[in-house]
Amino acid sequence: MSIHDDNKELIGSLRAGLRAAEPQALRHIARQLFAPNAQLRLGHPLGEMTGGDQLWQRAYKPLLDALPDLERNDFIVMAGPRWGKGKSGDWVGLGGHFIGTFTKPWLGIRPTGKPVFMRYHEYLRIEDGKVVEMEALWDIPQLMLQADCWPMADQLGVEWMCPGPSNGKGISSEPFDAEAATQSVQAVWDMLHDLKQGDADNPDRGLGGYWHQNAPWYGPTGIGSARGHAGISNVVLKSFRQGLSDNQRHLEEGVFFGDHDLVAFTGWPSGTAVHSGDGFLGLAPTGKRFNRRSLDFWRIEDGKIRENWVMVDMLDLYRQLGLDVFARMHAMNRTDAAA
Repeated sequence: MSIHDDNKELIGSLRAGLRAAEPQALRHIARQLFAPNAQLRLGHPLGEMTGGDQLWQRAYKPLLDALPDLERNDFIVMAGPRWGKGKSGDWVGLGGHFIGTFTKPWLGIRPTGKPVFMRYHEYLRIEDGKVVEMEALWDIPQLMLQADCWPMADQLGVEWMCPGPSNGKGISSEPFDAEAATQSVQAVWDMLHDLKQGDADNPDRGLGGYWHQNAPWYGPTGIGSARGHAGISNVVLKSFRQGLSDNQRHLEEGVFFGDHDLVAFTGWPSGTAVHSGDGFLGLAPTGKRFNRRSLDFWRIEDGKIRENWVMVDMLDLYRQLGLDVFARMHAMNRTDAAA
């Protein structure tokens, strides 16, 4: 057993607590598992927190109040060391869906009284049996869409409750294999460096030779999901490359780690760009420079990317472009109420 196998077992209490979502038990688990000074970064508007008690009070408890029958279903659980020469730190990656009946408002989003789902990606750094750092994104716009109050531009991709890895091995339980993990991360690393060479004149750069021809790209709500080379190019690459300039990826500063055929990357931020052209998110160019936060998973099969789960902090991105999604949502709610 490696430290990474131990860390996946350690996180088992948190996974069980979030699946059952019994308030007092979950509060106790958060306090016990997270170091008192743990640095926690969640997407906008949840923001930065310190320690398990703040995580409970500001994130878990309000969500549980709104979805009292909440449960969290994981489709990816993986762990590994931070990849790269001179890098250190042991990480666990979690991905899946929150599911529950939306009975009370949350973050100003109107309840539907119906079952809803919200995808999440969370990466946790472990030291001496405690979580000391976490970066997490919850797909809050996904709830807005289900609440029939959509304050953002229409997305090009499709919306769905994305599945986990198609080989049924998203919950990694085999002993950690350093060689396999390194090979998987290297495949993603090579792809991302080729992807950096693409521009509006070369919109498909980074696909050929790296991606399976039918690979699904499971994007966040606000961009949507796509399938295959043509779909990924049309939904993602063309809009980014036509709408952005000075688009820099912060790969060296980000955290990569692998576990068998799974790869995780977290960047906070993962890149910077200038919103200089048409096509990006369907918005008129603002000329603003912005950071983007992303937490991504890949699965490698026969040396190529077979599946990709992407989470971007869309609300923070809109905020930086000068668009207050929550203010627009509240205005739409008032208009609906008046009608």
